[in-house]
Amino acid sequence: MTVSPSSLRTCLLIVAGLTALLTWLGWNLNAHYGVIVLTHKSDPLGYYQFLPGVLLHGDWMHLSYTETLDNGNKLSLYTIGVAVLRAPFFLLATGWSYLIGDEPTGFGLPYYFVHFLGASLYCSTGLVLLLRVLQRKGSTGIAAITIVLLLFGTNLYFYTVHEAGMSHVYSFFLFAWLLYLTVSMLERPRSSTLLALFFCGGLILLVRPLNGIALLIPVLYGSAPLEAIRLRLKWVTALPRSTVIGVLIALAVVAPQLLYWYQVTGNWLVFTYGTKGQGFNWGSPHLWDILFSHQGGWLLYTPIMIGAVAVLLWQAWRNVPGARTILLVLGLAWYIYASWWSWWLGGSFGHRGFVEHYALLALPFSSFVQSAAQWAGPRKRNLLIPAGILVFLNIRMSLLAFSPMDGPTWTWDSLLDFWARAFFMTG
Repeated sequence: MTVSPSSLRTCLLIVAGLTALLTWLGWNLNAHYGVIVLTHKSDPLGYYQFLPGVLLHGDWMHLSYTETLDNGNKLSLYTIGVAVLRAPFFLLATGWSYLIGDEPTGFGLPYYFVHFLGASLYCSTGLVLLLRVLQRKGSTGIAAITIVLLLFGTNLYFYTVHEAGMSHVYSFFLFAWLLYLTVSMLERPRSSTLLALFFCGGLILLVRPLNGIALLIPVLYGSAPLEAIRLRLKWVTALPRSTVIGVLIALAVVAPQLLYWYQVTGNWLVFTYGTKGQGFNWGSPHLWDILFSHQGGWLLYTPIMIGAVAVLLWQAWRNVPGARTILLVLGLAWYIYASWWSWWLGGSFGHRGFVEHYALLALPFSSFVQSAAQWAGPRKRNLLIPAGILVFLNIRMSLLAFSPMDGPTWTWDSLLDFWARAFFMTG
């Protein structure tokens, strides 16, 4: 996908502006928590602890947030992918600490700042990559509206500004990059793009192994399955050296994780949550609950995505190129998460498991936005009202969200009261 110098400058300006805005929001809206966001024993610490452990202390065998195994070793339940993506920002904070004469502990104010800076930059870059993809499908105006609504109308905003330590904003960026690279390969197969695809795929697995289902995008996206596979085989035969190097790159990306598991457990592949007796109930998935339950139901907390899902189903029915592949990936995620013992992914705002999938849903969502604009005709301004309400509700709920918004104490009445507070109807 060729980018002109003027388009590149525009993209960089958008990334810089969005990053500055989101970093400012994250820094200020979480000021009352302070650096506790880096030390609280929950998922963010599980992802983050590899950075101070390895880069400052040269040790990943004695991390602070772990499960003790029968052999006495301490196993982190979390993969190292988020730490890898955050490493440049961690090193930036470490360098700044040395510059001002502070001891780099990994948990001071410079690290607190780059905590939000990194998440904001990855989110902004992912959105601009999607903007480039959507511009190929329709007008720049519709593409811009789509990414604005994706950011401010969904819980992508929450997991960038309020919960920047979770894995989802990083996976969102990787999904967006994967889609961008796939579209680029379909337009013009190139060695550099193919290598980037292998690198991106390795990172997706490293950040969140479950998201490996997204690798169906570069395999199947754009045409019928058999035709898509034939086309991919042409890529391999036309670029054999790049294919071999790409496979080696992907293996190199995931190798540190395999090495960590082997050193701690003696096994190269480990289902870490199994050490806590957690797993899947494949025969009794909570398929309805995961969408509409008061316990984090995705479409209940993020209703703006109903339009995207409806259009995706219609496009898949009409066999619009790419729609069935996106539906397949989304359907697999839906079933897998619905089968997990904690199908609501406890402590989340909405259902966080779908945040990264917004990168793929941007395509049907842009079609929904375009259809709504055409339907409104000269009364397009009327669309600002429902869109504004949904964005306002999402930002207000993000501001008011607390943990735990789940469990036996979180009822339908609790949710109704939460919505009332979001609309300033109660104190």
